[in-house]
Amino acid sequence: MMYMKSNYILIVFFLLGTALLQAQTHSDTIEYSLNTRISPGSGSYAPFLSTVNQYDRYDIKPNSLTAWGMLHKRMDDSTSYDYGFGTELDANISKLRNRFFPGELYLEGKAHAFKAFVGMKREVFGNQDQELSSGGMIWSQNSRPMPKIAFESNGYIDVPFTKGYVEVNGGISHGWFTDKTVTTHTLLHHKYAYIRVGGNFPININYGIQHVCQWAGNSAIYGSSPATLANFKRIFFGKSGDSSSASTERLNALGNHIISKNLGLDINLKSVNISFYWQNIYEDGPILGMYEAYNKEDGLWGASVRIPKFKALSHFVLEYMSTTDQSGPWHDMDGVIYGGADNYYTNSVYPNGWSFYGMTIGNPWLTSPKYNANGSVTVSNNKVRLYYFSGVGSFYDVTYKATIACSKNWGSPGVVYATRKDQLSYQLETATPIHCVKNTNLTLGFSGDRGTMYGTNFALLLGLSISGNFSY
Repeated sequence: MMYMKSNYILIVFFLLGTALLQAQTHSDTIEYSLNTRISPGSGSYAPFLSTVNQYDRYDIKPNSLTAWGMLHKRMDDSTSYDYGFGTELDANISKLRNRFFPGELYLEGKAHAFKAFVGMKREVFGNQDQELSSGGMIWSQNSRPMPKIAFESNGYIDVPFTKGYVEVNGGISHGWFTDKTVTTHTLLHHKYAYIRVGGNFPININYGIQHVCQWAGNSAIYGSSPATLANFKRIFFGKSGDSSSASTERLNALGNHIISKNLGLDINLKSVNISFYWQNIYEDGPILGMYEAYNKEDGLWGASVRIPKFKALSHFVLEYMSTTDQSGPWHDMDGVIYGGADNYYTNSVYPNGWSFYGMTIGNPWLTSPKYNANGSVTVSNNKVRLYYFSGVGSFYDVTYKATIACSKNWGSPGVVYATRKDQLSYQLETATPIHCVKNTNLTLGFSGDRGTMYGTNFALLLGLSISGNFSY
């Protein structure tokens, strides 16, 4: 395992070093911003939409003050070699608790078609709309970034001899769950691969797969799972553990695996761009085609529409998500394990499940453990149906973002709610420049919930931001 980790580090620092040496031939720009938001309101929680998909920046409790500052040096897309870095410090003050933590801290570099980074960097994975989606099935914007070493292609790159009509995109990373977990010293394995066909044609098709795995660590119940090269090979290919592994990991795959296949269609016309996307989710083998999977009813379906010339509503998404099937209620047939009752984002060996610092890493409507009133650290509501709309636009110099979501919640396969819990969440945010103070924006908005899942909550969103850049 140390050999494998050393290879990651050598590759990453080789790219970083090459980028730093080659990038000194041009001047660079650093972006900065200072921000604050206060959200006075009422209810048991801060409104759901005011906290989700914002990298754990805001507290889930009402009446909090949040402040953060950022510095970023972006990599230049027009150069073959470059480097970048980012840092953000976040602070929350509320009646129940105070928090101070790094929201980002990373160094990255690129050399031609490849890039790498080390540290904590905000990322979104999947073919969903990156700006407005409710969240991908594997990775959304809901939790803070974890420390990682990552090696990736620099976006989609052309396949030789295809003249740009066939492109591929992929990456692999190794990470650490540094939050307080029941199974300690847990590691992350993540890899992904996509292909896109179409090039300059108005219609493009993309298809890809995301694979994440929590592995290794020490459990008081299941014992130790060492981070060896042999075990890394097992989790890389989704194989079972050896005789020293816990019984559940000898019958199933070693580690907590989640796989999502993505299928997308992009239509690029003169005045409008439309993207359709579908993401499924697997937690049990065998891994079949999207139409053949036992849980094909589950996943995320979305449509993203961009109309740049229609300023009033220049970009919007419509999404539907369902996670109620979970491969059905059964788990085996005639002694052969087929799956069923998947209990998404949870695992017996890794009770914290697919979460980081109490926030769901995947789609946040599978409720984050932070919301558990009984102190449980697992994802206890993962049988969900979601209907979702979000859009942005502008009027004069005022920009806005409006979101409305309706969720139906049944709990989990193990603990189904006695009565289904429905929830309506809504939010309107606006931003306008303060003309008398350079580079300053005032943000105003409101957010609320009505229902039995998170209760009735309401808050005003009042913020101020100062941003700019300087060259060196």
